[in-house]
Amino acid sequence: MSAIRRPWLTGRRTFAVGGAAAVVAALISLVAALVAGSGPNGSAATGAGSAGAVTTVPAKVRDLARTMTLDGVIAHPDLRDLSTPKVGTITSLPQVGDELGSGTVLMRVDDRPVLLLAGKIPAWRDLGPGVDDGDDVLELEQALLTLGHATASATFPDRHWGTATTRAVEELQAATGAVVDGRFSLGEVIFVAGNIHIAKLGAHLGGPSGPDQAVVTVSSTARTVLVDLDPLDRDLVVHGAPVQVELPGGERVPGTISSVTTSLETNADNKQVFKVKIALTTPDAGQGLDLAPVTVHYSSVVAKHVLAVPAAAIIGIPGGRYAVQVVNADGTRRRATVTPGAWGDGYVQVAGAVRAGDLVEVPR
Repeated sequence: MSAIRRPWLTGRRTFAVGGAAAVVAALISLVAALVAGSGPNGSAATGAGSAGAVTTVPAKVRDLARTMTLDGVIAHPDLRDLSTPKVGTITSLPQVGDELGSGTVLMRVDDRPVLLLAGKIPAWRDLGPGVDDGDDVLELEQALLTLGHATASATFPDRHWGTATTRAVEELQAATGAVVDGRFSLGEVIFVAGNIHIAKLGAHLGGPSGPDQAVVTVSSTARTVLVDLDPLDRDLVVHGAPVQVELPGGERVPGTISSVTTSLETNADNKQVFKVKIALTTPDAGQGLDLAPVTVHYSSVVAKHVLAVPAAAIIGIPGGRYAVQVVNADGTRRRATVTPGAWGDGYVQVAGAVRAGDLVEVPR
């Protein structure tokens, strides 16, 4: 019989084994090894099965958990390209890995700054005194207020450009080295939702800028662990469940399963997998480890309040059935036929001629 991996004996799990069929096949492999060291009545044989090589463990009602060890990488989610409608020559660019927020300079075109401001509505027109009322004016005023360049009032922020708007724009321009004229031409401001991480440069100093030029590729500043999950393990992974993420240096940090795809996707190895995202609970965890490999430790309860024995206690009997050796109170032994069920971290659910508290033999 060919060797089959038995992860329930080690408490570690990869993507290769899952489902009832895998459990049965693996138990058969385990039985083959144990039967080789047992006599025809299930009594211990000489050598590995001698009395000194076994111990007894009580059958117990317990929850069964399966520990999985998954490979993943640290990445920044929400990749997208940023460009500016402002046409000119690029005279300044950020560096890959920089993290920028509202009120900072993303780049310079013809030595004039292109600013980042918090907002969801893309800039689509010139903004300044006399402009028609609009949600983009409200968005600009809210960003200026958050940055401390204005004071809230009954008319600020609102959808109308007023003198308070002009003064706030002038303050921001002065603080960022822009020409102080109280207005923003199209392309001088880029609205983004949240802080950004510079993932890639799509342009170079001295190169052209314009609406068709992706200057930078950015992502969220949040760090996410990405895992490819084997389809056989899909039912074990639960949204919102806690995990431990082991970083390259060996440090473990907490995380939470934030999403699992509902359909299969093809990964880089051309395998069909589910994609899992894990949010790191500690904000600074994984800083400077873009695309670094990590190990995810995840424990999932597969059965609750079931009678279980150590997996190594299972022996094979004729007819493809299973049993355990029970040691009675007077020292005699009996073979109890059982049907194995769920398994987890070295224990197997059993049903049959064994009760809670029965002492079963387990090879040392």
